[in-house]
Amino acid sequence: MDWLGYGLATLALVFFGLYMVPRKLIGMRDRPFALSMSVGIVLTATLCSLLVHHTPLVTSHPGALYALACGPLWFIGILLYSVSVSEMGLTLSTPIKNTTAVLGTLVGLIVFAEWRETKPLEAVLGSLLVVVSAVIISRTGENDCRRSCLSVKGTLAALGAACGFAAYTLPLKGAQRLGLDTITLVAIMGWGIIATAALAYAVSHHRWRDWWGHPRREHAYALLCGAIWVMATYAMSEAILRIGLAITWPFTNLNTIVTVACGILVFHEINVRKFWKVLLTGLAVGVIGVGLLGLARS
Repeated sequence: MDWLGYGLATLALVFFGLYMVPRKLIGMRDRPFALSMSVGIVLTATLCSLLVHHTPLVTSHPGALYALACGPLWFIGILLYSVSVSEMGLTLSTPIKNTTAVLGTLVGLIVFAEWRETKPLEAVLGSLLVVVSAVIISRTGENDCRRSCLSVKGTLAALGAACGFAAYTLPLKGAQRLGLDTITLVAIMGWGIIATAALAYAVSHHRWRDWWGHPRREHAYALLCGAIWVMATYAMSEAILRIGLAITWPFTNLNTIVTVACGILVFHEINVRKFWKVLLTGLAVGVIGVGLLGLARS
């Protein structure tokens, strides 16, 4: 077992569970938030590229176009995820969004032929259990909707986010296969994200002063979301290189545990006394799923 690979996947799991937490602390609507978060991504990724490669961007690599294509697909995912969080809260949105775990596993096994070094049965079963874990935990919402409640709009947005996030793994893995390093990949992807975010805001809103006019504190929290996401993506990308997409993707999508913990401790989205059995059951199923993912790598 590649312990470093699983360690990186665990680090990504934690960061992916945390990066949307600051979203709950600000009153921005979804499009301006996504734009400010995108600024945080491109600033963080470009700074890291400067520190590591002594250049803000490398565009001559054959994998650069693949990395750039990741940006629009990811932005669709994050915008829909933000809509879902606004509608239903972190605790309910994240488990539904994390159905992307199975999609990512299938992409890795089928499209990139990772079945050669990964046991398909264990990988698929493990990813399914990660999704089941998320579904179980999602049943902890309050029925009276005072804290969080399932809605059609929020659920559809979360499912759309799942598809968007799974889709960007295709060009991401393609860029890696062409030898593009993680730092450069995320930096180029960041520019693809900011371009898409700016275009989406310009088409839908037109008034840049409204975005700039939000309190600096809110912009700062959105920038923090972007910075945490960059760290998570670095860890995830390196894990994919070591243990494959089919394993890393569902593994990191167990971030539901971290997000739910924040929902309980910080935002009080769940009545723990009422739902502790459901929470423990969801956690147990998720742990079994991760165990199967660990066994899946030959």
